[in-house]
Amino acid sequence: MCMSDDCNNDGTDRRSFLAGAAATIASFTVLQEREASAQAKQPETRVLDNPKIQHGRTVFKHNGVETIDGYLARPKLDGLYPAVLIIAGNKISEEYIPNTCASLALAGFVGLAPNVFHPLPDTTPSNNEAYKKFLADHTELDILDDIQAGVSYLRTQPYVSPGGMGVVGFCMGGRLAMLFGARSREVDAVVPFHPAPMKEKEITRLKIPVQVHHGTADKAVAMTETQKLEKMLKAQGTPVEVFLYEGADHGFLAYTRPFYKPDAAKLAWTRTTQFLHGHLK
Repeated sequence: MCMSDDCNNDGTDRRSFLAGAAATIASFTVLQEREASAQAKQPETRVLDNPKIQHGRTVFKHNGVETIDGYLARPKLDGLYPAVLIIAGNKISEEYIPNTCASLALAGFVGLAPNVFHPLPDTTPSNNEAYKKFLADHTELDILDDIQAGVSYLRTQPYVSPGGMGVVGFCMGGRLAMLFGARSREVDAVVPFHPAPMKEKEITRLKIPVQVHHGTADKAVAMTETQKLEKMLKAQGTPVEVFLYEGADHGFLAYTRPFYKPDAAKLAWTRTTQFLHGHLK
């Protein structure tokens, strides 16, 4: 029973209503705190703060002029380490690219991501006219030349072993990684993640081992493109292995993206580093 001031129109006891509202607010606050805590928690595959590695931006020469920047990571311990190039499908300012370099360093490699978008400021959005003009004017051959400049830079570093290099690429960068592997005698292994479509004539000279990773739910580059690629590579005798990740969408390795899948990312990365260790001496 409720008295006049404690009654709502529907007969609800006001004190009970306030108590319930307070409990609801408290529950909502706890939920917000949990969400904030989850957001503050580091992604499972983020290693940028690992004390065993050192990393940061670098600049190297192209045609004798220091015009190309990149991100480099290496183990802190003295020694010689095989080098791996990382070819991004977008600007290297997105944190998962420096993190990929750092992950390679943690695995015992020197990782360099040449900024193949170097004519553009980091702040250039991906959908404006300057970006579209860049894509039209900076051809794949130009980008392959940029990647070669990164190779030349790595060869001058005292901590890089003189053996073969690896190339890891994402999306458009996966395609470029294969194009570069088909043209360069420096490269001994290629790892493309959900690579952009390839044509048979573009990979006829790609004879080094290839390991491809692709999500079955990729909405940007259909999984069938990788299946076509696998058939083309096998037909020409190229050593190739393909790993598909059930339910993974495009960019599942990138914790900065909404489709990040930690379990698939960890598995793919373990396979990647084992593959590179097996082919880079």
